[in-house]
Amino acid sequence: MNKSRVEAFSDGVFSIVITLLILSIKVPELGAGATDHALWQEVIRILPAILIYVVTFAVISVLWINHHFLFHSFATAVNRQLNLLNLLYLMFVAFLPFSAEFFGHYIFHQPAAVVYGINILFISILSMLILRYVRTTPQLLNNTLENRTIKQSRIRNAISVVFPLVGIAATFIYVPLSIFFYAFPVIFNIIPGTLNLSERIFGFTLD
Repeated sequence: MNKSRVEAFSDGVFSIVITLLILSIKVPELGAGATDHALWQEVIRILPAILIYVVTFAVISVLWINHHFLFHSFATAVNRQLNLLNLLYLMFVAFLPFSAEFFGHYIFHQPAAVVYGINILFISILSMLILRYVRTTPQLLNNTLENRTIKQSRIRNAISVVFPLVGIAATFIYVPLSIFFYAFPVIFNIIPGTLNLSERIFGFTLD
């Protein structure tokens, strides 16, 4: 199976999904007699939707970066099993515009926050399964990878699974608090040198 076609198809799905996100934010329609005060009230009303849009845009951006890294650096080829795993992964990525809009409209309601968290959790679990499958399939794995790179990817995947679980648990305390935990893996993945800094702070090494 052609790896380039799988990557191109995946990039297309990510592009469409990240574009669809903005459609959840509707321009207020107050008519010709709208006042500035009324418009400001509408801006305040849609702020939760804007917040979830920004968080989800960041989440999808990091998912795309990690997906590209996995297929570009880890996998040298694609077989039927890996392609099926990737399609299942993309199915949950494509669900994000719905779960983001749901959460953005009902930001103080637990069901919306839990659906959003489960969506991210399933994507993270499938990403971990894809990485594990590539690592344990010699004909697919890039043999030139450093052991440190593999360990770093495993840690980042683990963080991406743990924090959605914590976010779902946080909805039982205060629903909007879950947003921080859903967004934390993005912060951890996007800031360069976070794992190196963690090694120095906690006194461990991945070498």
